[in-house]
Amino acid sequence: MSADEITVASKRCSTCKETKAVSAFGRDSTKKDGLRSECKECAREYNRVYRAANSEKLREAKRVYYAANSEKAREAKRVYRAANPEKVREASRVYRAANPEKGRVRNQRRRARKANLPNTLTTAEWQYAIDYFHGYCAVCDRPLKDLFVTHTASADHWIPLSKGGGTTADNIVPLCSGEDGCNNSKHNAMPEVWLALKFGKRKARAILQRINAYFELVKAKDKEVA
Repeated sequence: MSADEITVASKRCSTCKETKAVSAFGRDSTKKDGLRSECKECAREYNRVYRAANSEKLREAKRVYYAANSEKAREAKRVYRAANPEKVREASRVYRAANPEKGRVRNQRRRARKANLPNTLTTAEWQYAIDYFHGYCAVCDRPLKDLFVTHTASADHWIPLSKGGGTTADNIVPLCSGEDGCNNSKHNAMPEVWLALKFGKRKARAILQRINAYFELVKAKDKEVA
């Protein structure tokens, strides 16, 4: 029997026990009827459960494979991207929409790399910053995401990249971005100067103390891990 030959019109799935059309099964030339014993839906569910239960094991296997076959893996990725540009763009768009926080961290780390500055910030550290300030702007206490989405969270380099500040947990704070947003007005200004101009010296000192206290906490956490 050739690999393309199917000998039945329908089949009973060995997992869900339902009788389904041939199109519901994957092909398997080693089987007498040319089809896999379980339907595609059951196979997908099995794979989903297996990946969830063995995520660490799979990640390690993937890491080992890429380490041993880095050139081969890069070439395969390059070929796939070249052959499927629309699929790649759509997958990237869907991922960015589903993971906005990871996108922000990735963009900020890329900016730091270009400037040859530290870029160790992780998604977990960024989420910790948002949680620490309870989902509000670290400077003005405005909600980072309001009802009408006029403001969003921006990962701000407290010491700007242009002034030597890296993309690290002890230099990134969540600021509001949007209409009259703090991130929009801060730009590349040093925090002390910008705060004094925006809020006055007295309030600026209070905000600086609050944010510096957060940075000290982050540094202490890093020392504990080390």
